[in-house]
Amino acid sequence: MAASVRRVTTVHVCSSVPNLASYLSKRLPHIKVIDVPAGCSEEVNMLQDAKVILADPNIAWHPSKLPLLEWLQLTWAGVDGFIEKINPQQSRSYLLSRFGGVFGAYMAQYVIGHIISWERGFRKTWTDQQTTQWDEIWRKKNKYRLMSQLSIGILGLGDIGRTVAKTCKSMGMTVWGVGRQEKCQETTFVDHYCTLSKLPELLQSCDYVCNILPSTPATKNLLSGSVLECGKNNSPVFINVGRGDIIDEKSLIHALHQGWISGAILDVFKVEPLPKESALWKMSQVVITPHIAAVTFPEEVADLFVENISLYERGETLKFLVDVEKGY
Repeated sequence: MAASVRRVTTVHVCSSVPNLASYLSKRLPHIKVIDVPAGCSEEVNMLQDAKVILADPNIAWHPSKLPLLEWLQLTWAGVDGFIEKINPQQSRSYLLSRFGGVFGAYMAQYVIGHIISWERGFRKTWTDQQTTQWDEIWRKKNKYRLMSQLSIGILGLGDIGRTVAKTCKSMGMTVWGVGRQEKCQETTFVDHYCTLSKLPELLQSCDYVCNILPSTPATKNLLSGSVLECGKNNSPVFINVGRGDIIDEKSLIHALHQGWISGAILDVFKVEPLPKESALWKMSQVVITPHIAAVTFPEEVADLFVENISLYERGETLKFLVDVEKGY
């Protein structure tokens, strides 16, 4: 049976991504693009006729209030905050897709950059520069390691995790990967593959542990409690570019105090912005960045959306469809 053919004549854009509607208009001159200001009080009223919407996941309105909605394309890779607002039954009346396919390279740069900075002590040398200090003792004793001497455990081998793994492997690192399947299909850039059941072995074996898992019922607080104690003999550095609820703050701080991990490079948090009273701000072995490991650029969102529109009009499967029941 041939796939059904649909024609998109109008797209509603409700996003805080700068100039997204403008980029989309240039890419789709034959389609009417209606820019609905994100956060305005008339959002829901302005979207009553919308069949196809491009929007941020943190929208205030509920999709169930839009009777004509057929497809909702989100502008971020993470969709957990949006999914919390709906249930599987409510989402079956329309297609839901997320933004993906480009964040891997940005995440890989972030991870590799911070590993190099950590190994070479760039934070200390910057601090010394501010005080005009030439630390001769530290210079002679500092023994940094080459990337080829390091191992990294990557929690989550989706499209982002695979790119990070490939980049780390290309620089000579030994790569451990954690996925859902019992057998890894990507053998060329993962030296050791395991499921979450063997997480203790990974923690005991890696110099760095990088979380790229989405937020789902199965991953929330996955590393909380005493889980990280398994790594106390080698005390890895924890990097989090996935979701902040993989570990609660109390457990993370305890793991740092106990030396179960030697440091934490954190780009995501359960509460964002990270509250000023958080103890993490003043911990010397913690690096904090404001959720910038991978940001959304309008031209890239437009590129993916144009590609998905073509698939949608031909009745074919969209790229990066979201399974609401799985949470990603």
